[in-house]
Amino acid sequence: MLNTFIVGGGRAGLGLHWPVLRKLRALPDETGRWSPDPPVVWDVQDIHEQALAEGLVAADSLAHAAKLADPARTVVHLCTPPVDRFATLQELADLGYTRIVVEKPMTVGVAGLEAIDMLARVRGLRLRVVSPWLASSLTHELAELVRHDALGGLRSLSFTQFKPRWTRTLRSNNHTTAFDVELPHSLGVALRLAGDARIVDAALTDMRIGDTVIPKMGSARLTLQHHNGVTTEIASDLTSPIRERRIGLRFDTGHVVGHYPISDVDHHASLTVHNGAGGGTATPRILFDDALTTYIDHAYRDYEADADRAGGSGGWDDYAIARRVVQLLQEAHLMAAARDARGGSADGPADDSPAGASGPRPPLTGVSTSPRSRVADHE
Repeated sequence: MLNTFIVGGGRAGLGLHWPVLRKLRALPDETGRWSPDPPVVWDVQDIHEQALAEGLVAADSLAHAAKLADPARTVVHLCTPPVDRFATLQELADLGYTRIVVEKPMTVGVAGLEAIDMLARVRGLRLRVVSPWLASSLTHELAELVRHDALGGLRSLSFTQFKPRWTRTLRSNNHTTAFDVELPHSLGVALRLAGDARIVDAALTDMRIGDTVIPKMGSARLTLQHHNGVTTEIASDLTSPIRERRIGLRFDTGHVVGHYPISDVDHHASLTVHNGAGGGTATPRILFDDALTTYIDHAYRDYEADADRAGGSGGWDDYAIARRVVQLLQEAHLMAAARDARGGSADGPADDSPAGASGPRPPLTGVSTSPRSRVADHE
């Protein structure tokens, strides 16, 4: 029987993880998965009233939480900003917690990644990194198309990840660049579908709100070359007036367009398969795609079965992929910084075909005139 301890009461912890857990806990518990003890939450801010309203018990500290939620029988959901991950993980390990679901991205930079790896090995931590797109019904369908060569060999992938993120960017500095907001999702899927890759181009733009400029939080672009010859283009714009999470795949004899759910409001995705070199027309299929619920359910099943960290995940190793995502994003940061130093510009993708995505790109230069405060409001 497993209890839950949520570390971080912001958007990820109480806005995303807890509703999913509450839904899972409301299902008939035929296997006796859930502990009768109330779930626990802790945050750097006082959230006792909010916790009470949500049916949770608020801890005064991590040490206090260990008295409320037995570390030997509890899954931790670590939903704090990635820059604080190692210190929090170390304290959780000191308290005896080993089953830990970590919000994406796992950490910022390879140094932090290596420190977490060492801590996990030495302390026996069984880490999972939240990767809902890997558990997505749409990703599963795309992986089957790639695996069965239904349209011939895979040639290229493209991702469009647009959403307006003005207010949250102004009030929080949990993310330092636009690379860290949406791209961990798409980059993980690219690695899942096409295998390992190297980054051949990367660029960032600033977010501009009147006279306020927030460096590197406007848009992001990545180009990857996979070891098997497939190319991937990823474009994300956090200043877009519209929401879109689109994926395009080009094959030898056709192309595919998919749309992931744009938020937790509606759990449906669409998939359109175009056969033949000319593309033709096809009717979209609508897929039920409650990916985060599927992911968390799998994670608890694995912990229930006392499975190995890298096993039992339905064919996708979220920890290994998350590690590689951190490494590639660090390379992207360095490449974008070098481009900026040379005075380069971030040109947008060429079109809105399945191999590209369009969207306005703000200027690349600028300096910040407005500091942002840190709040427990991770993505």
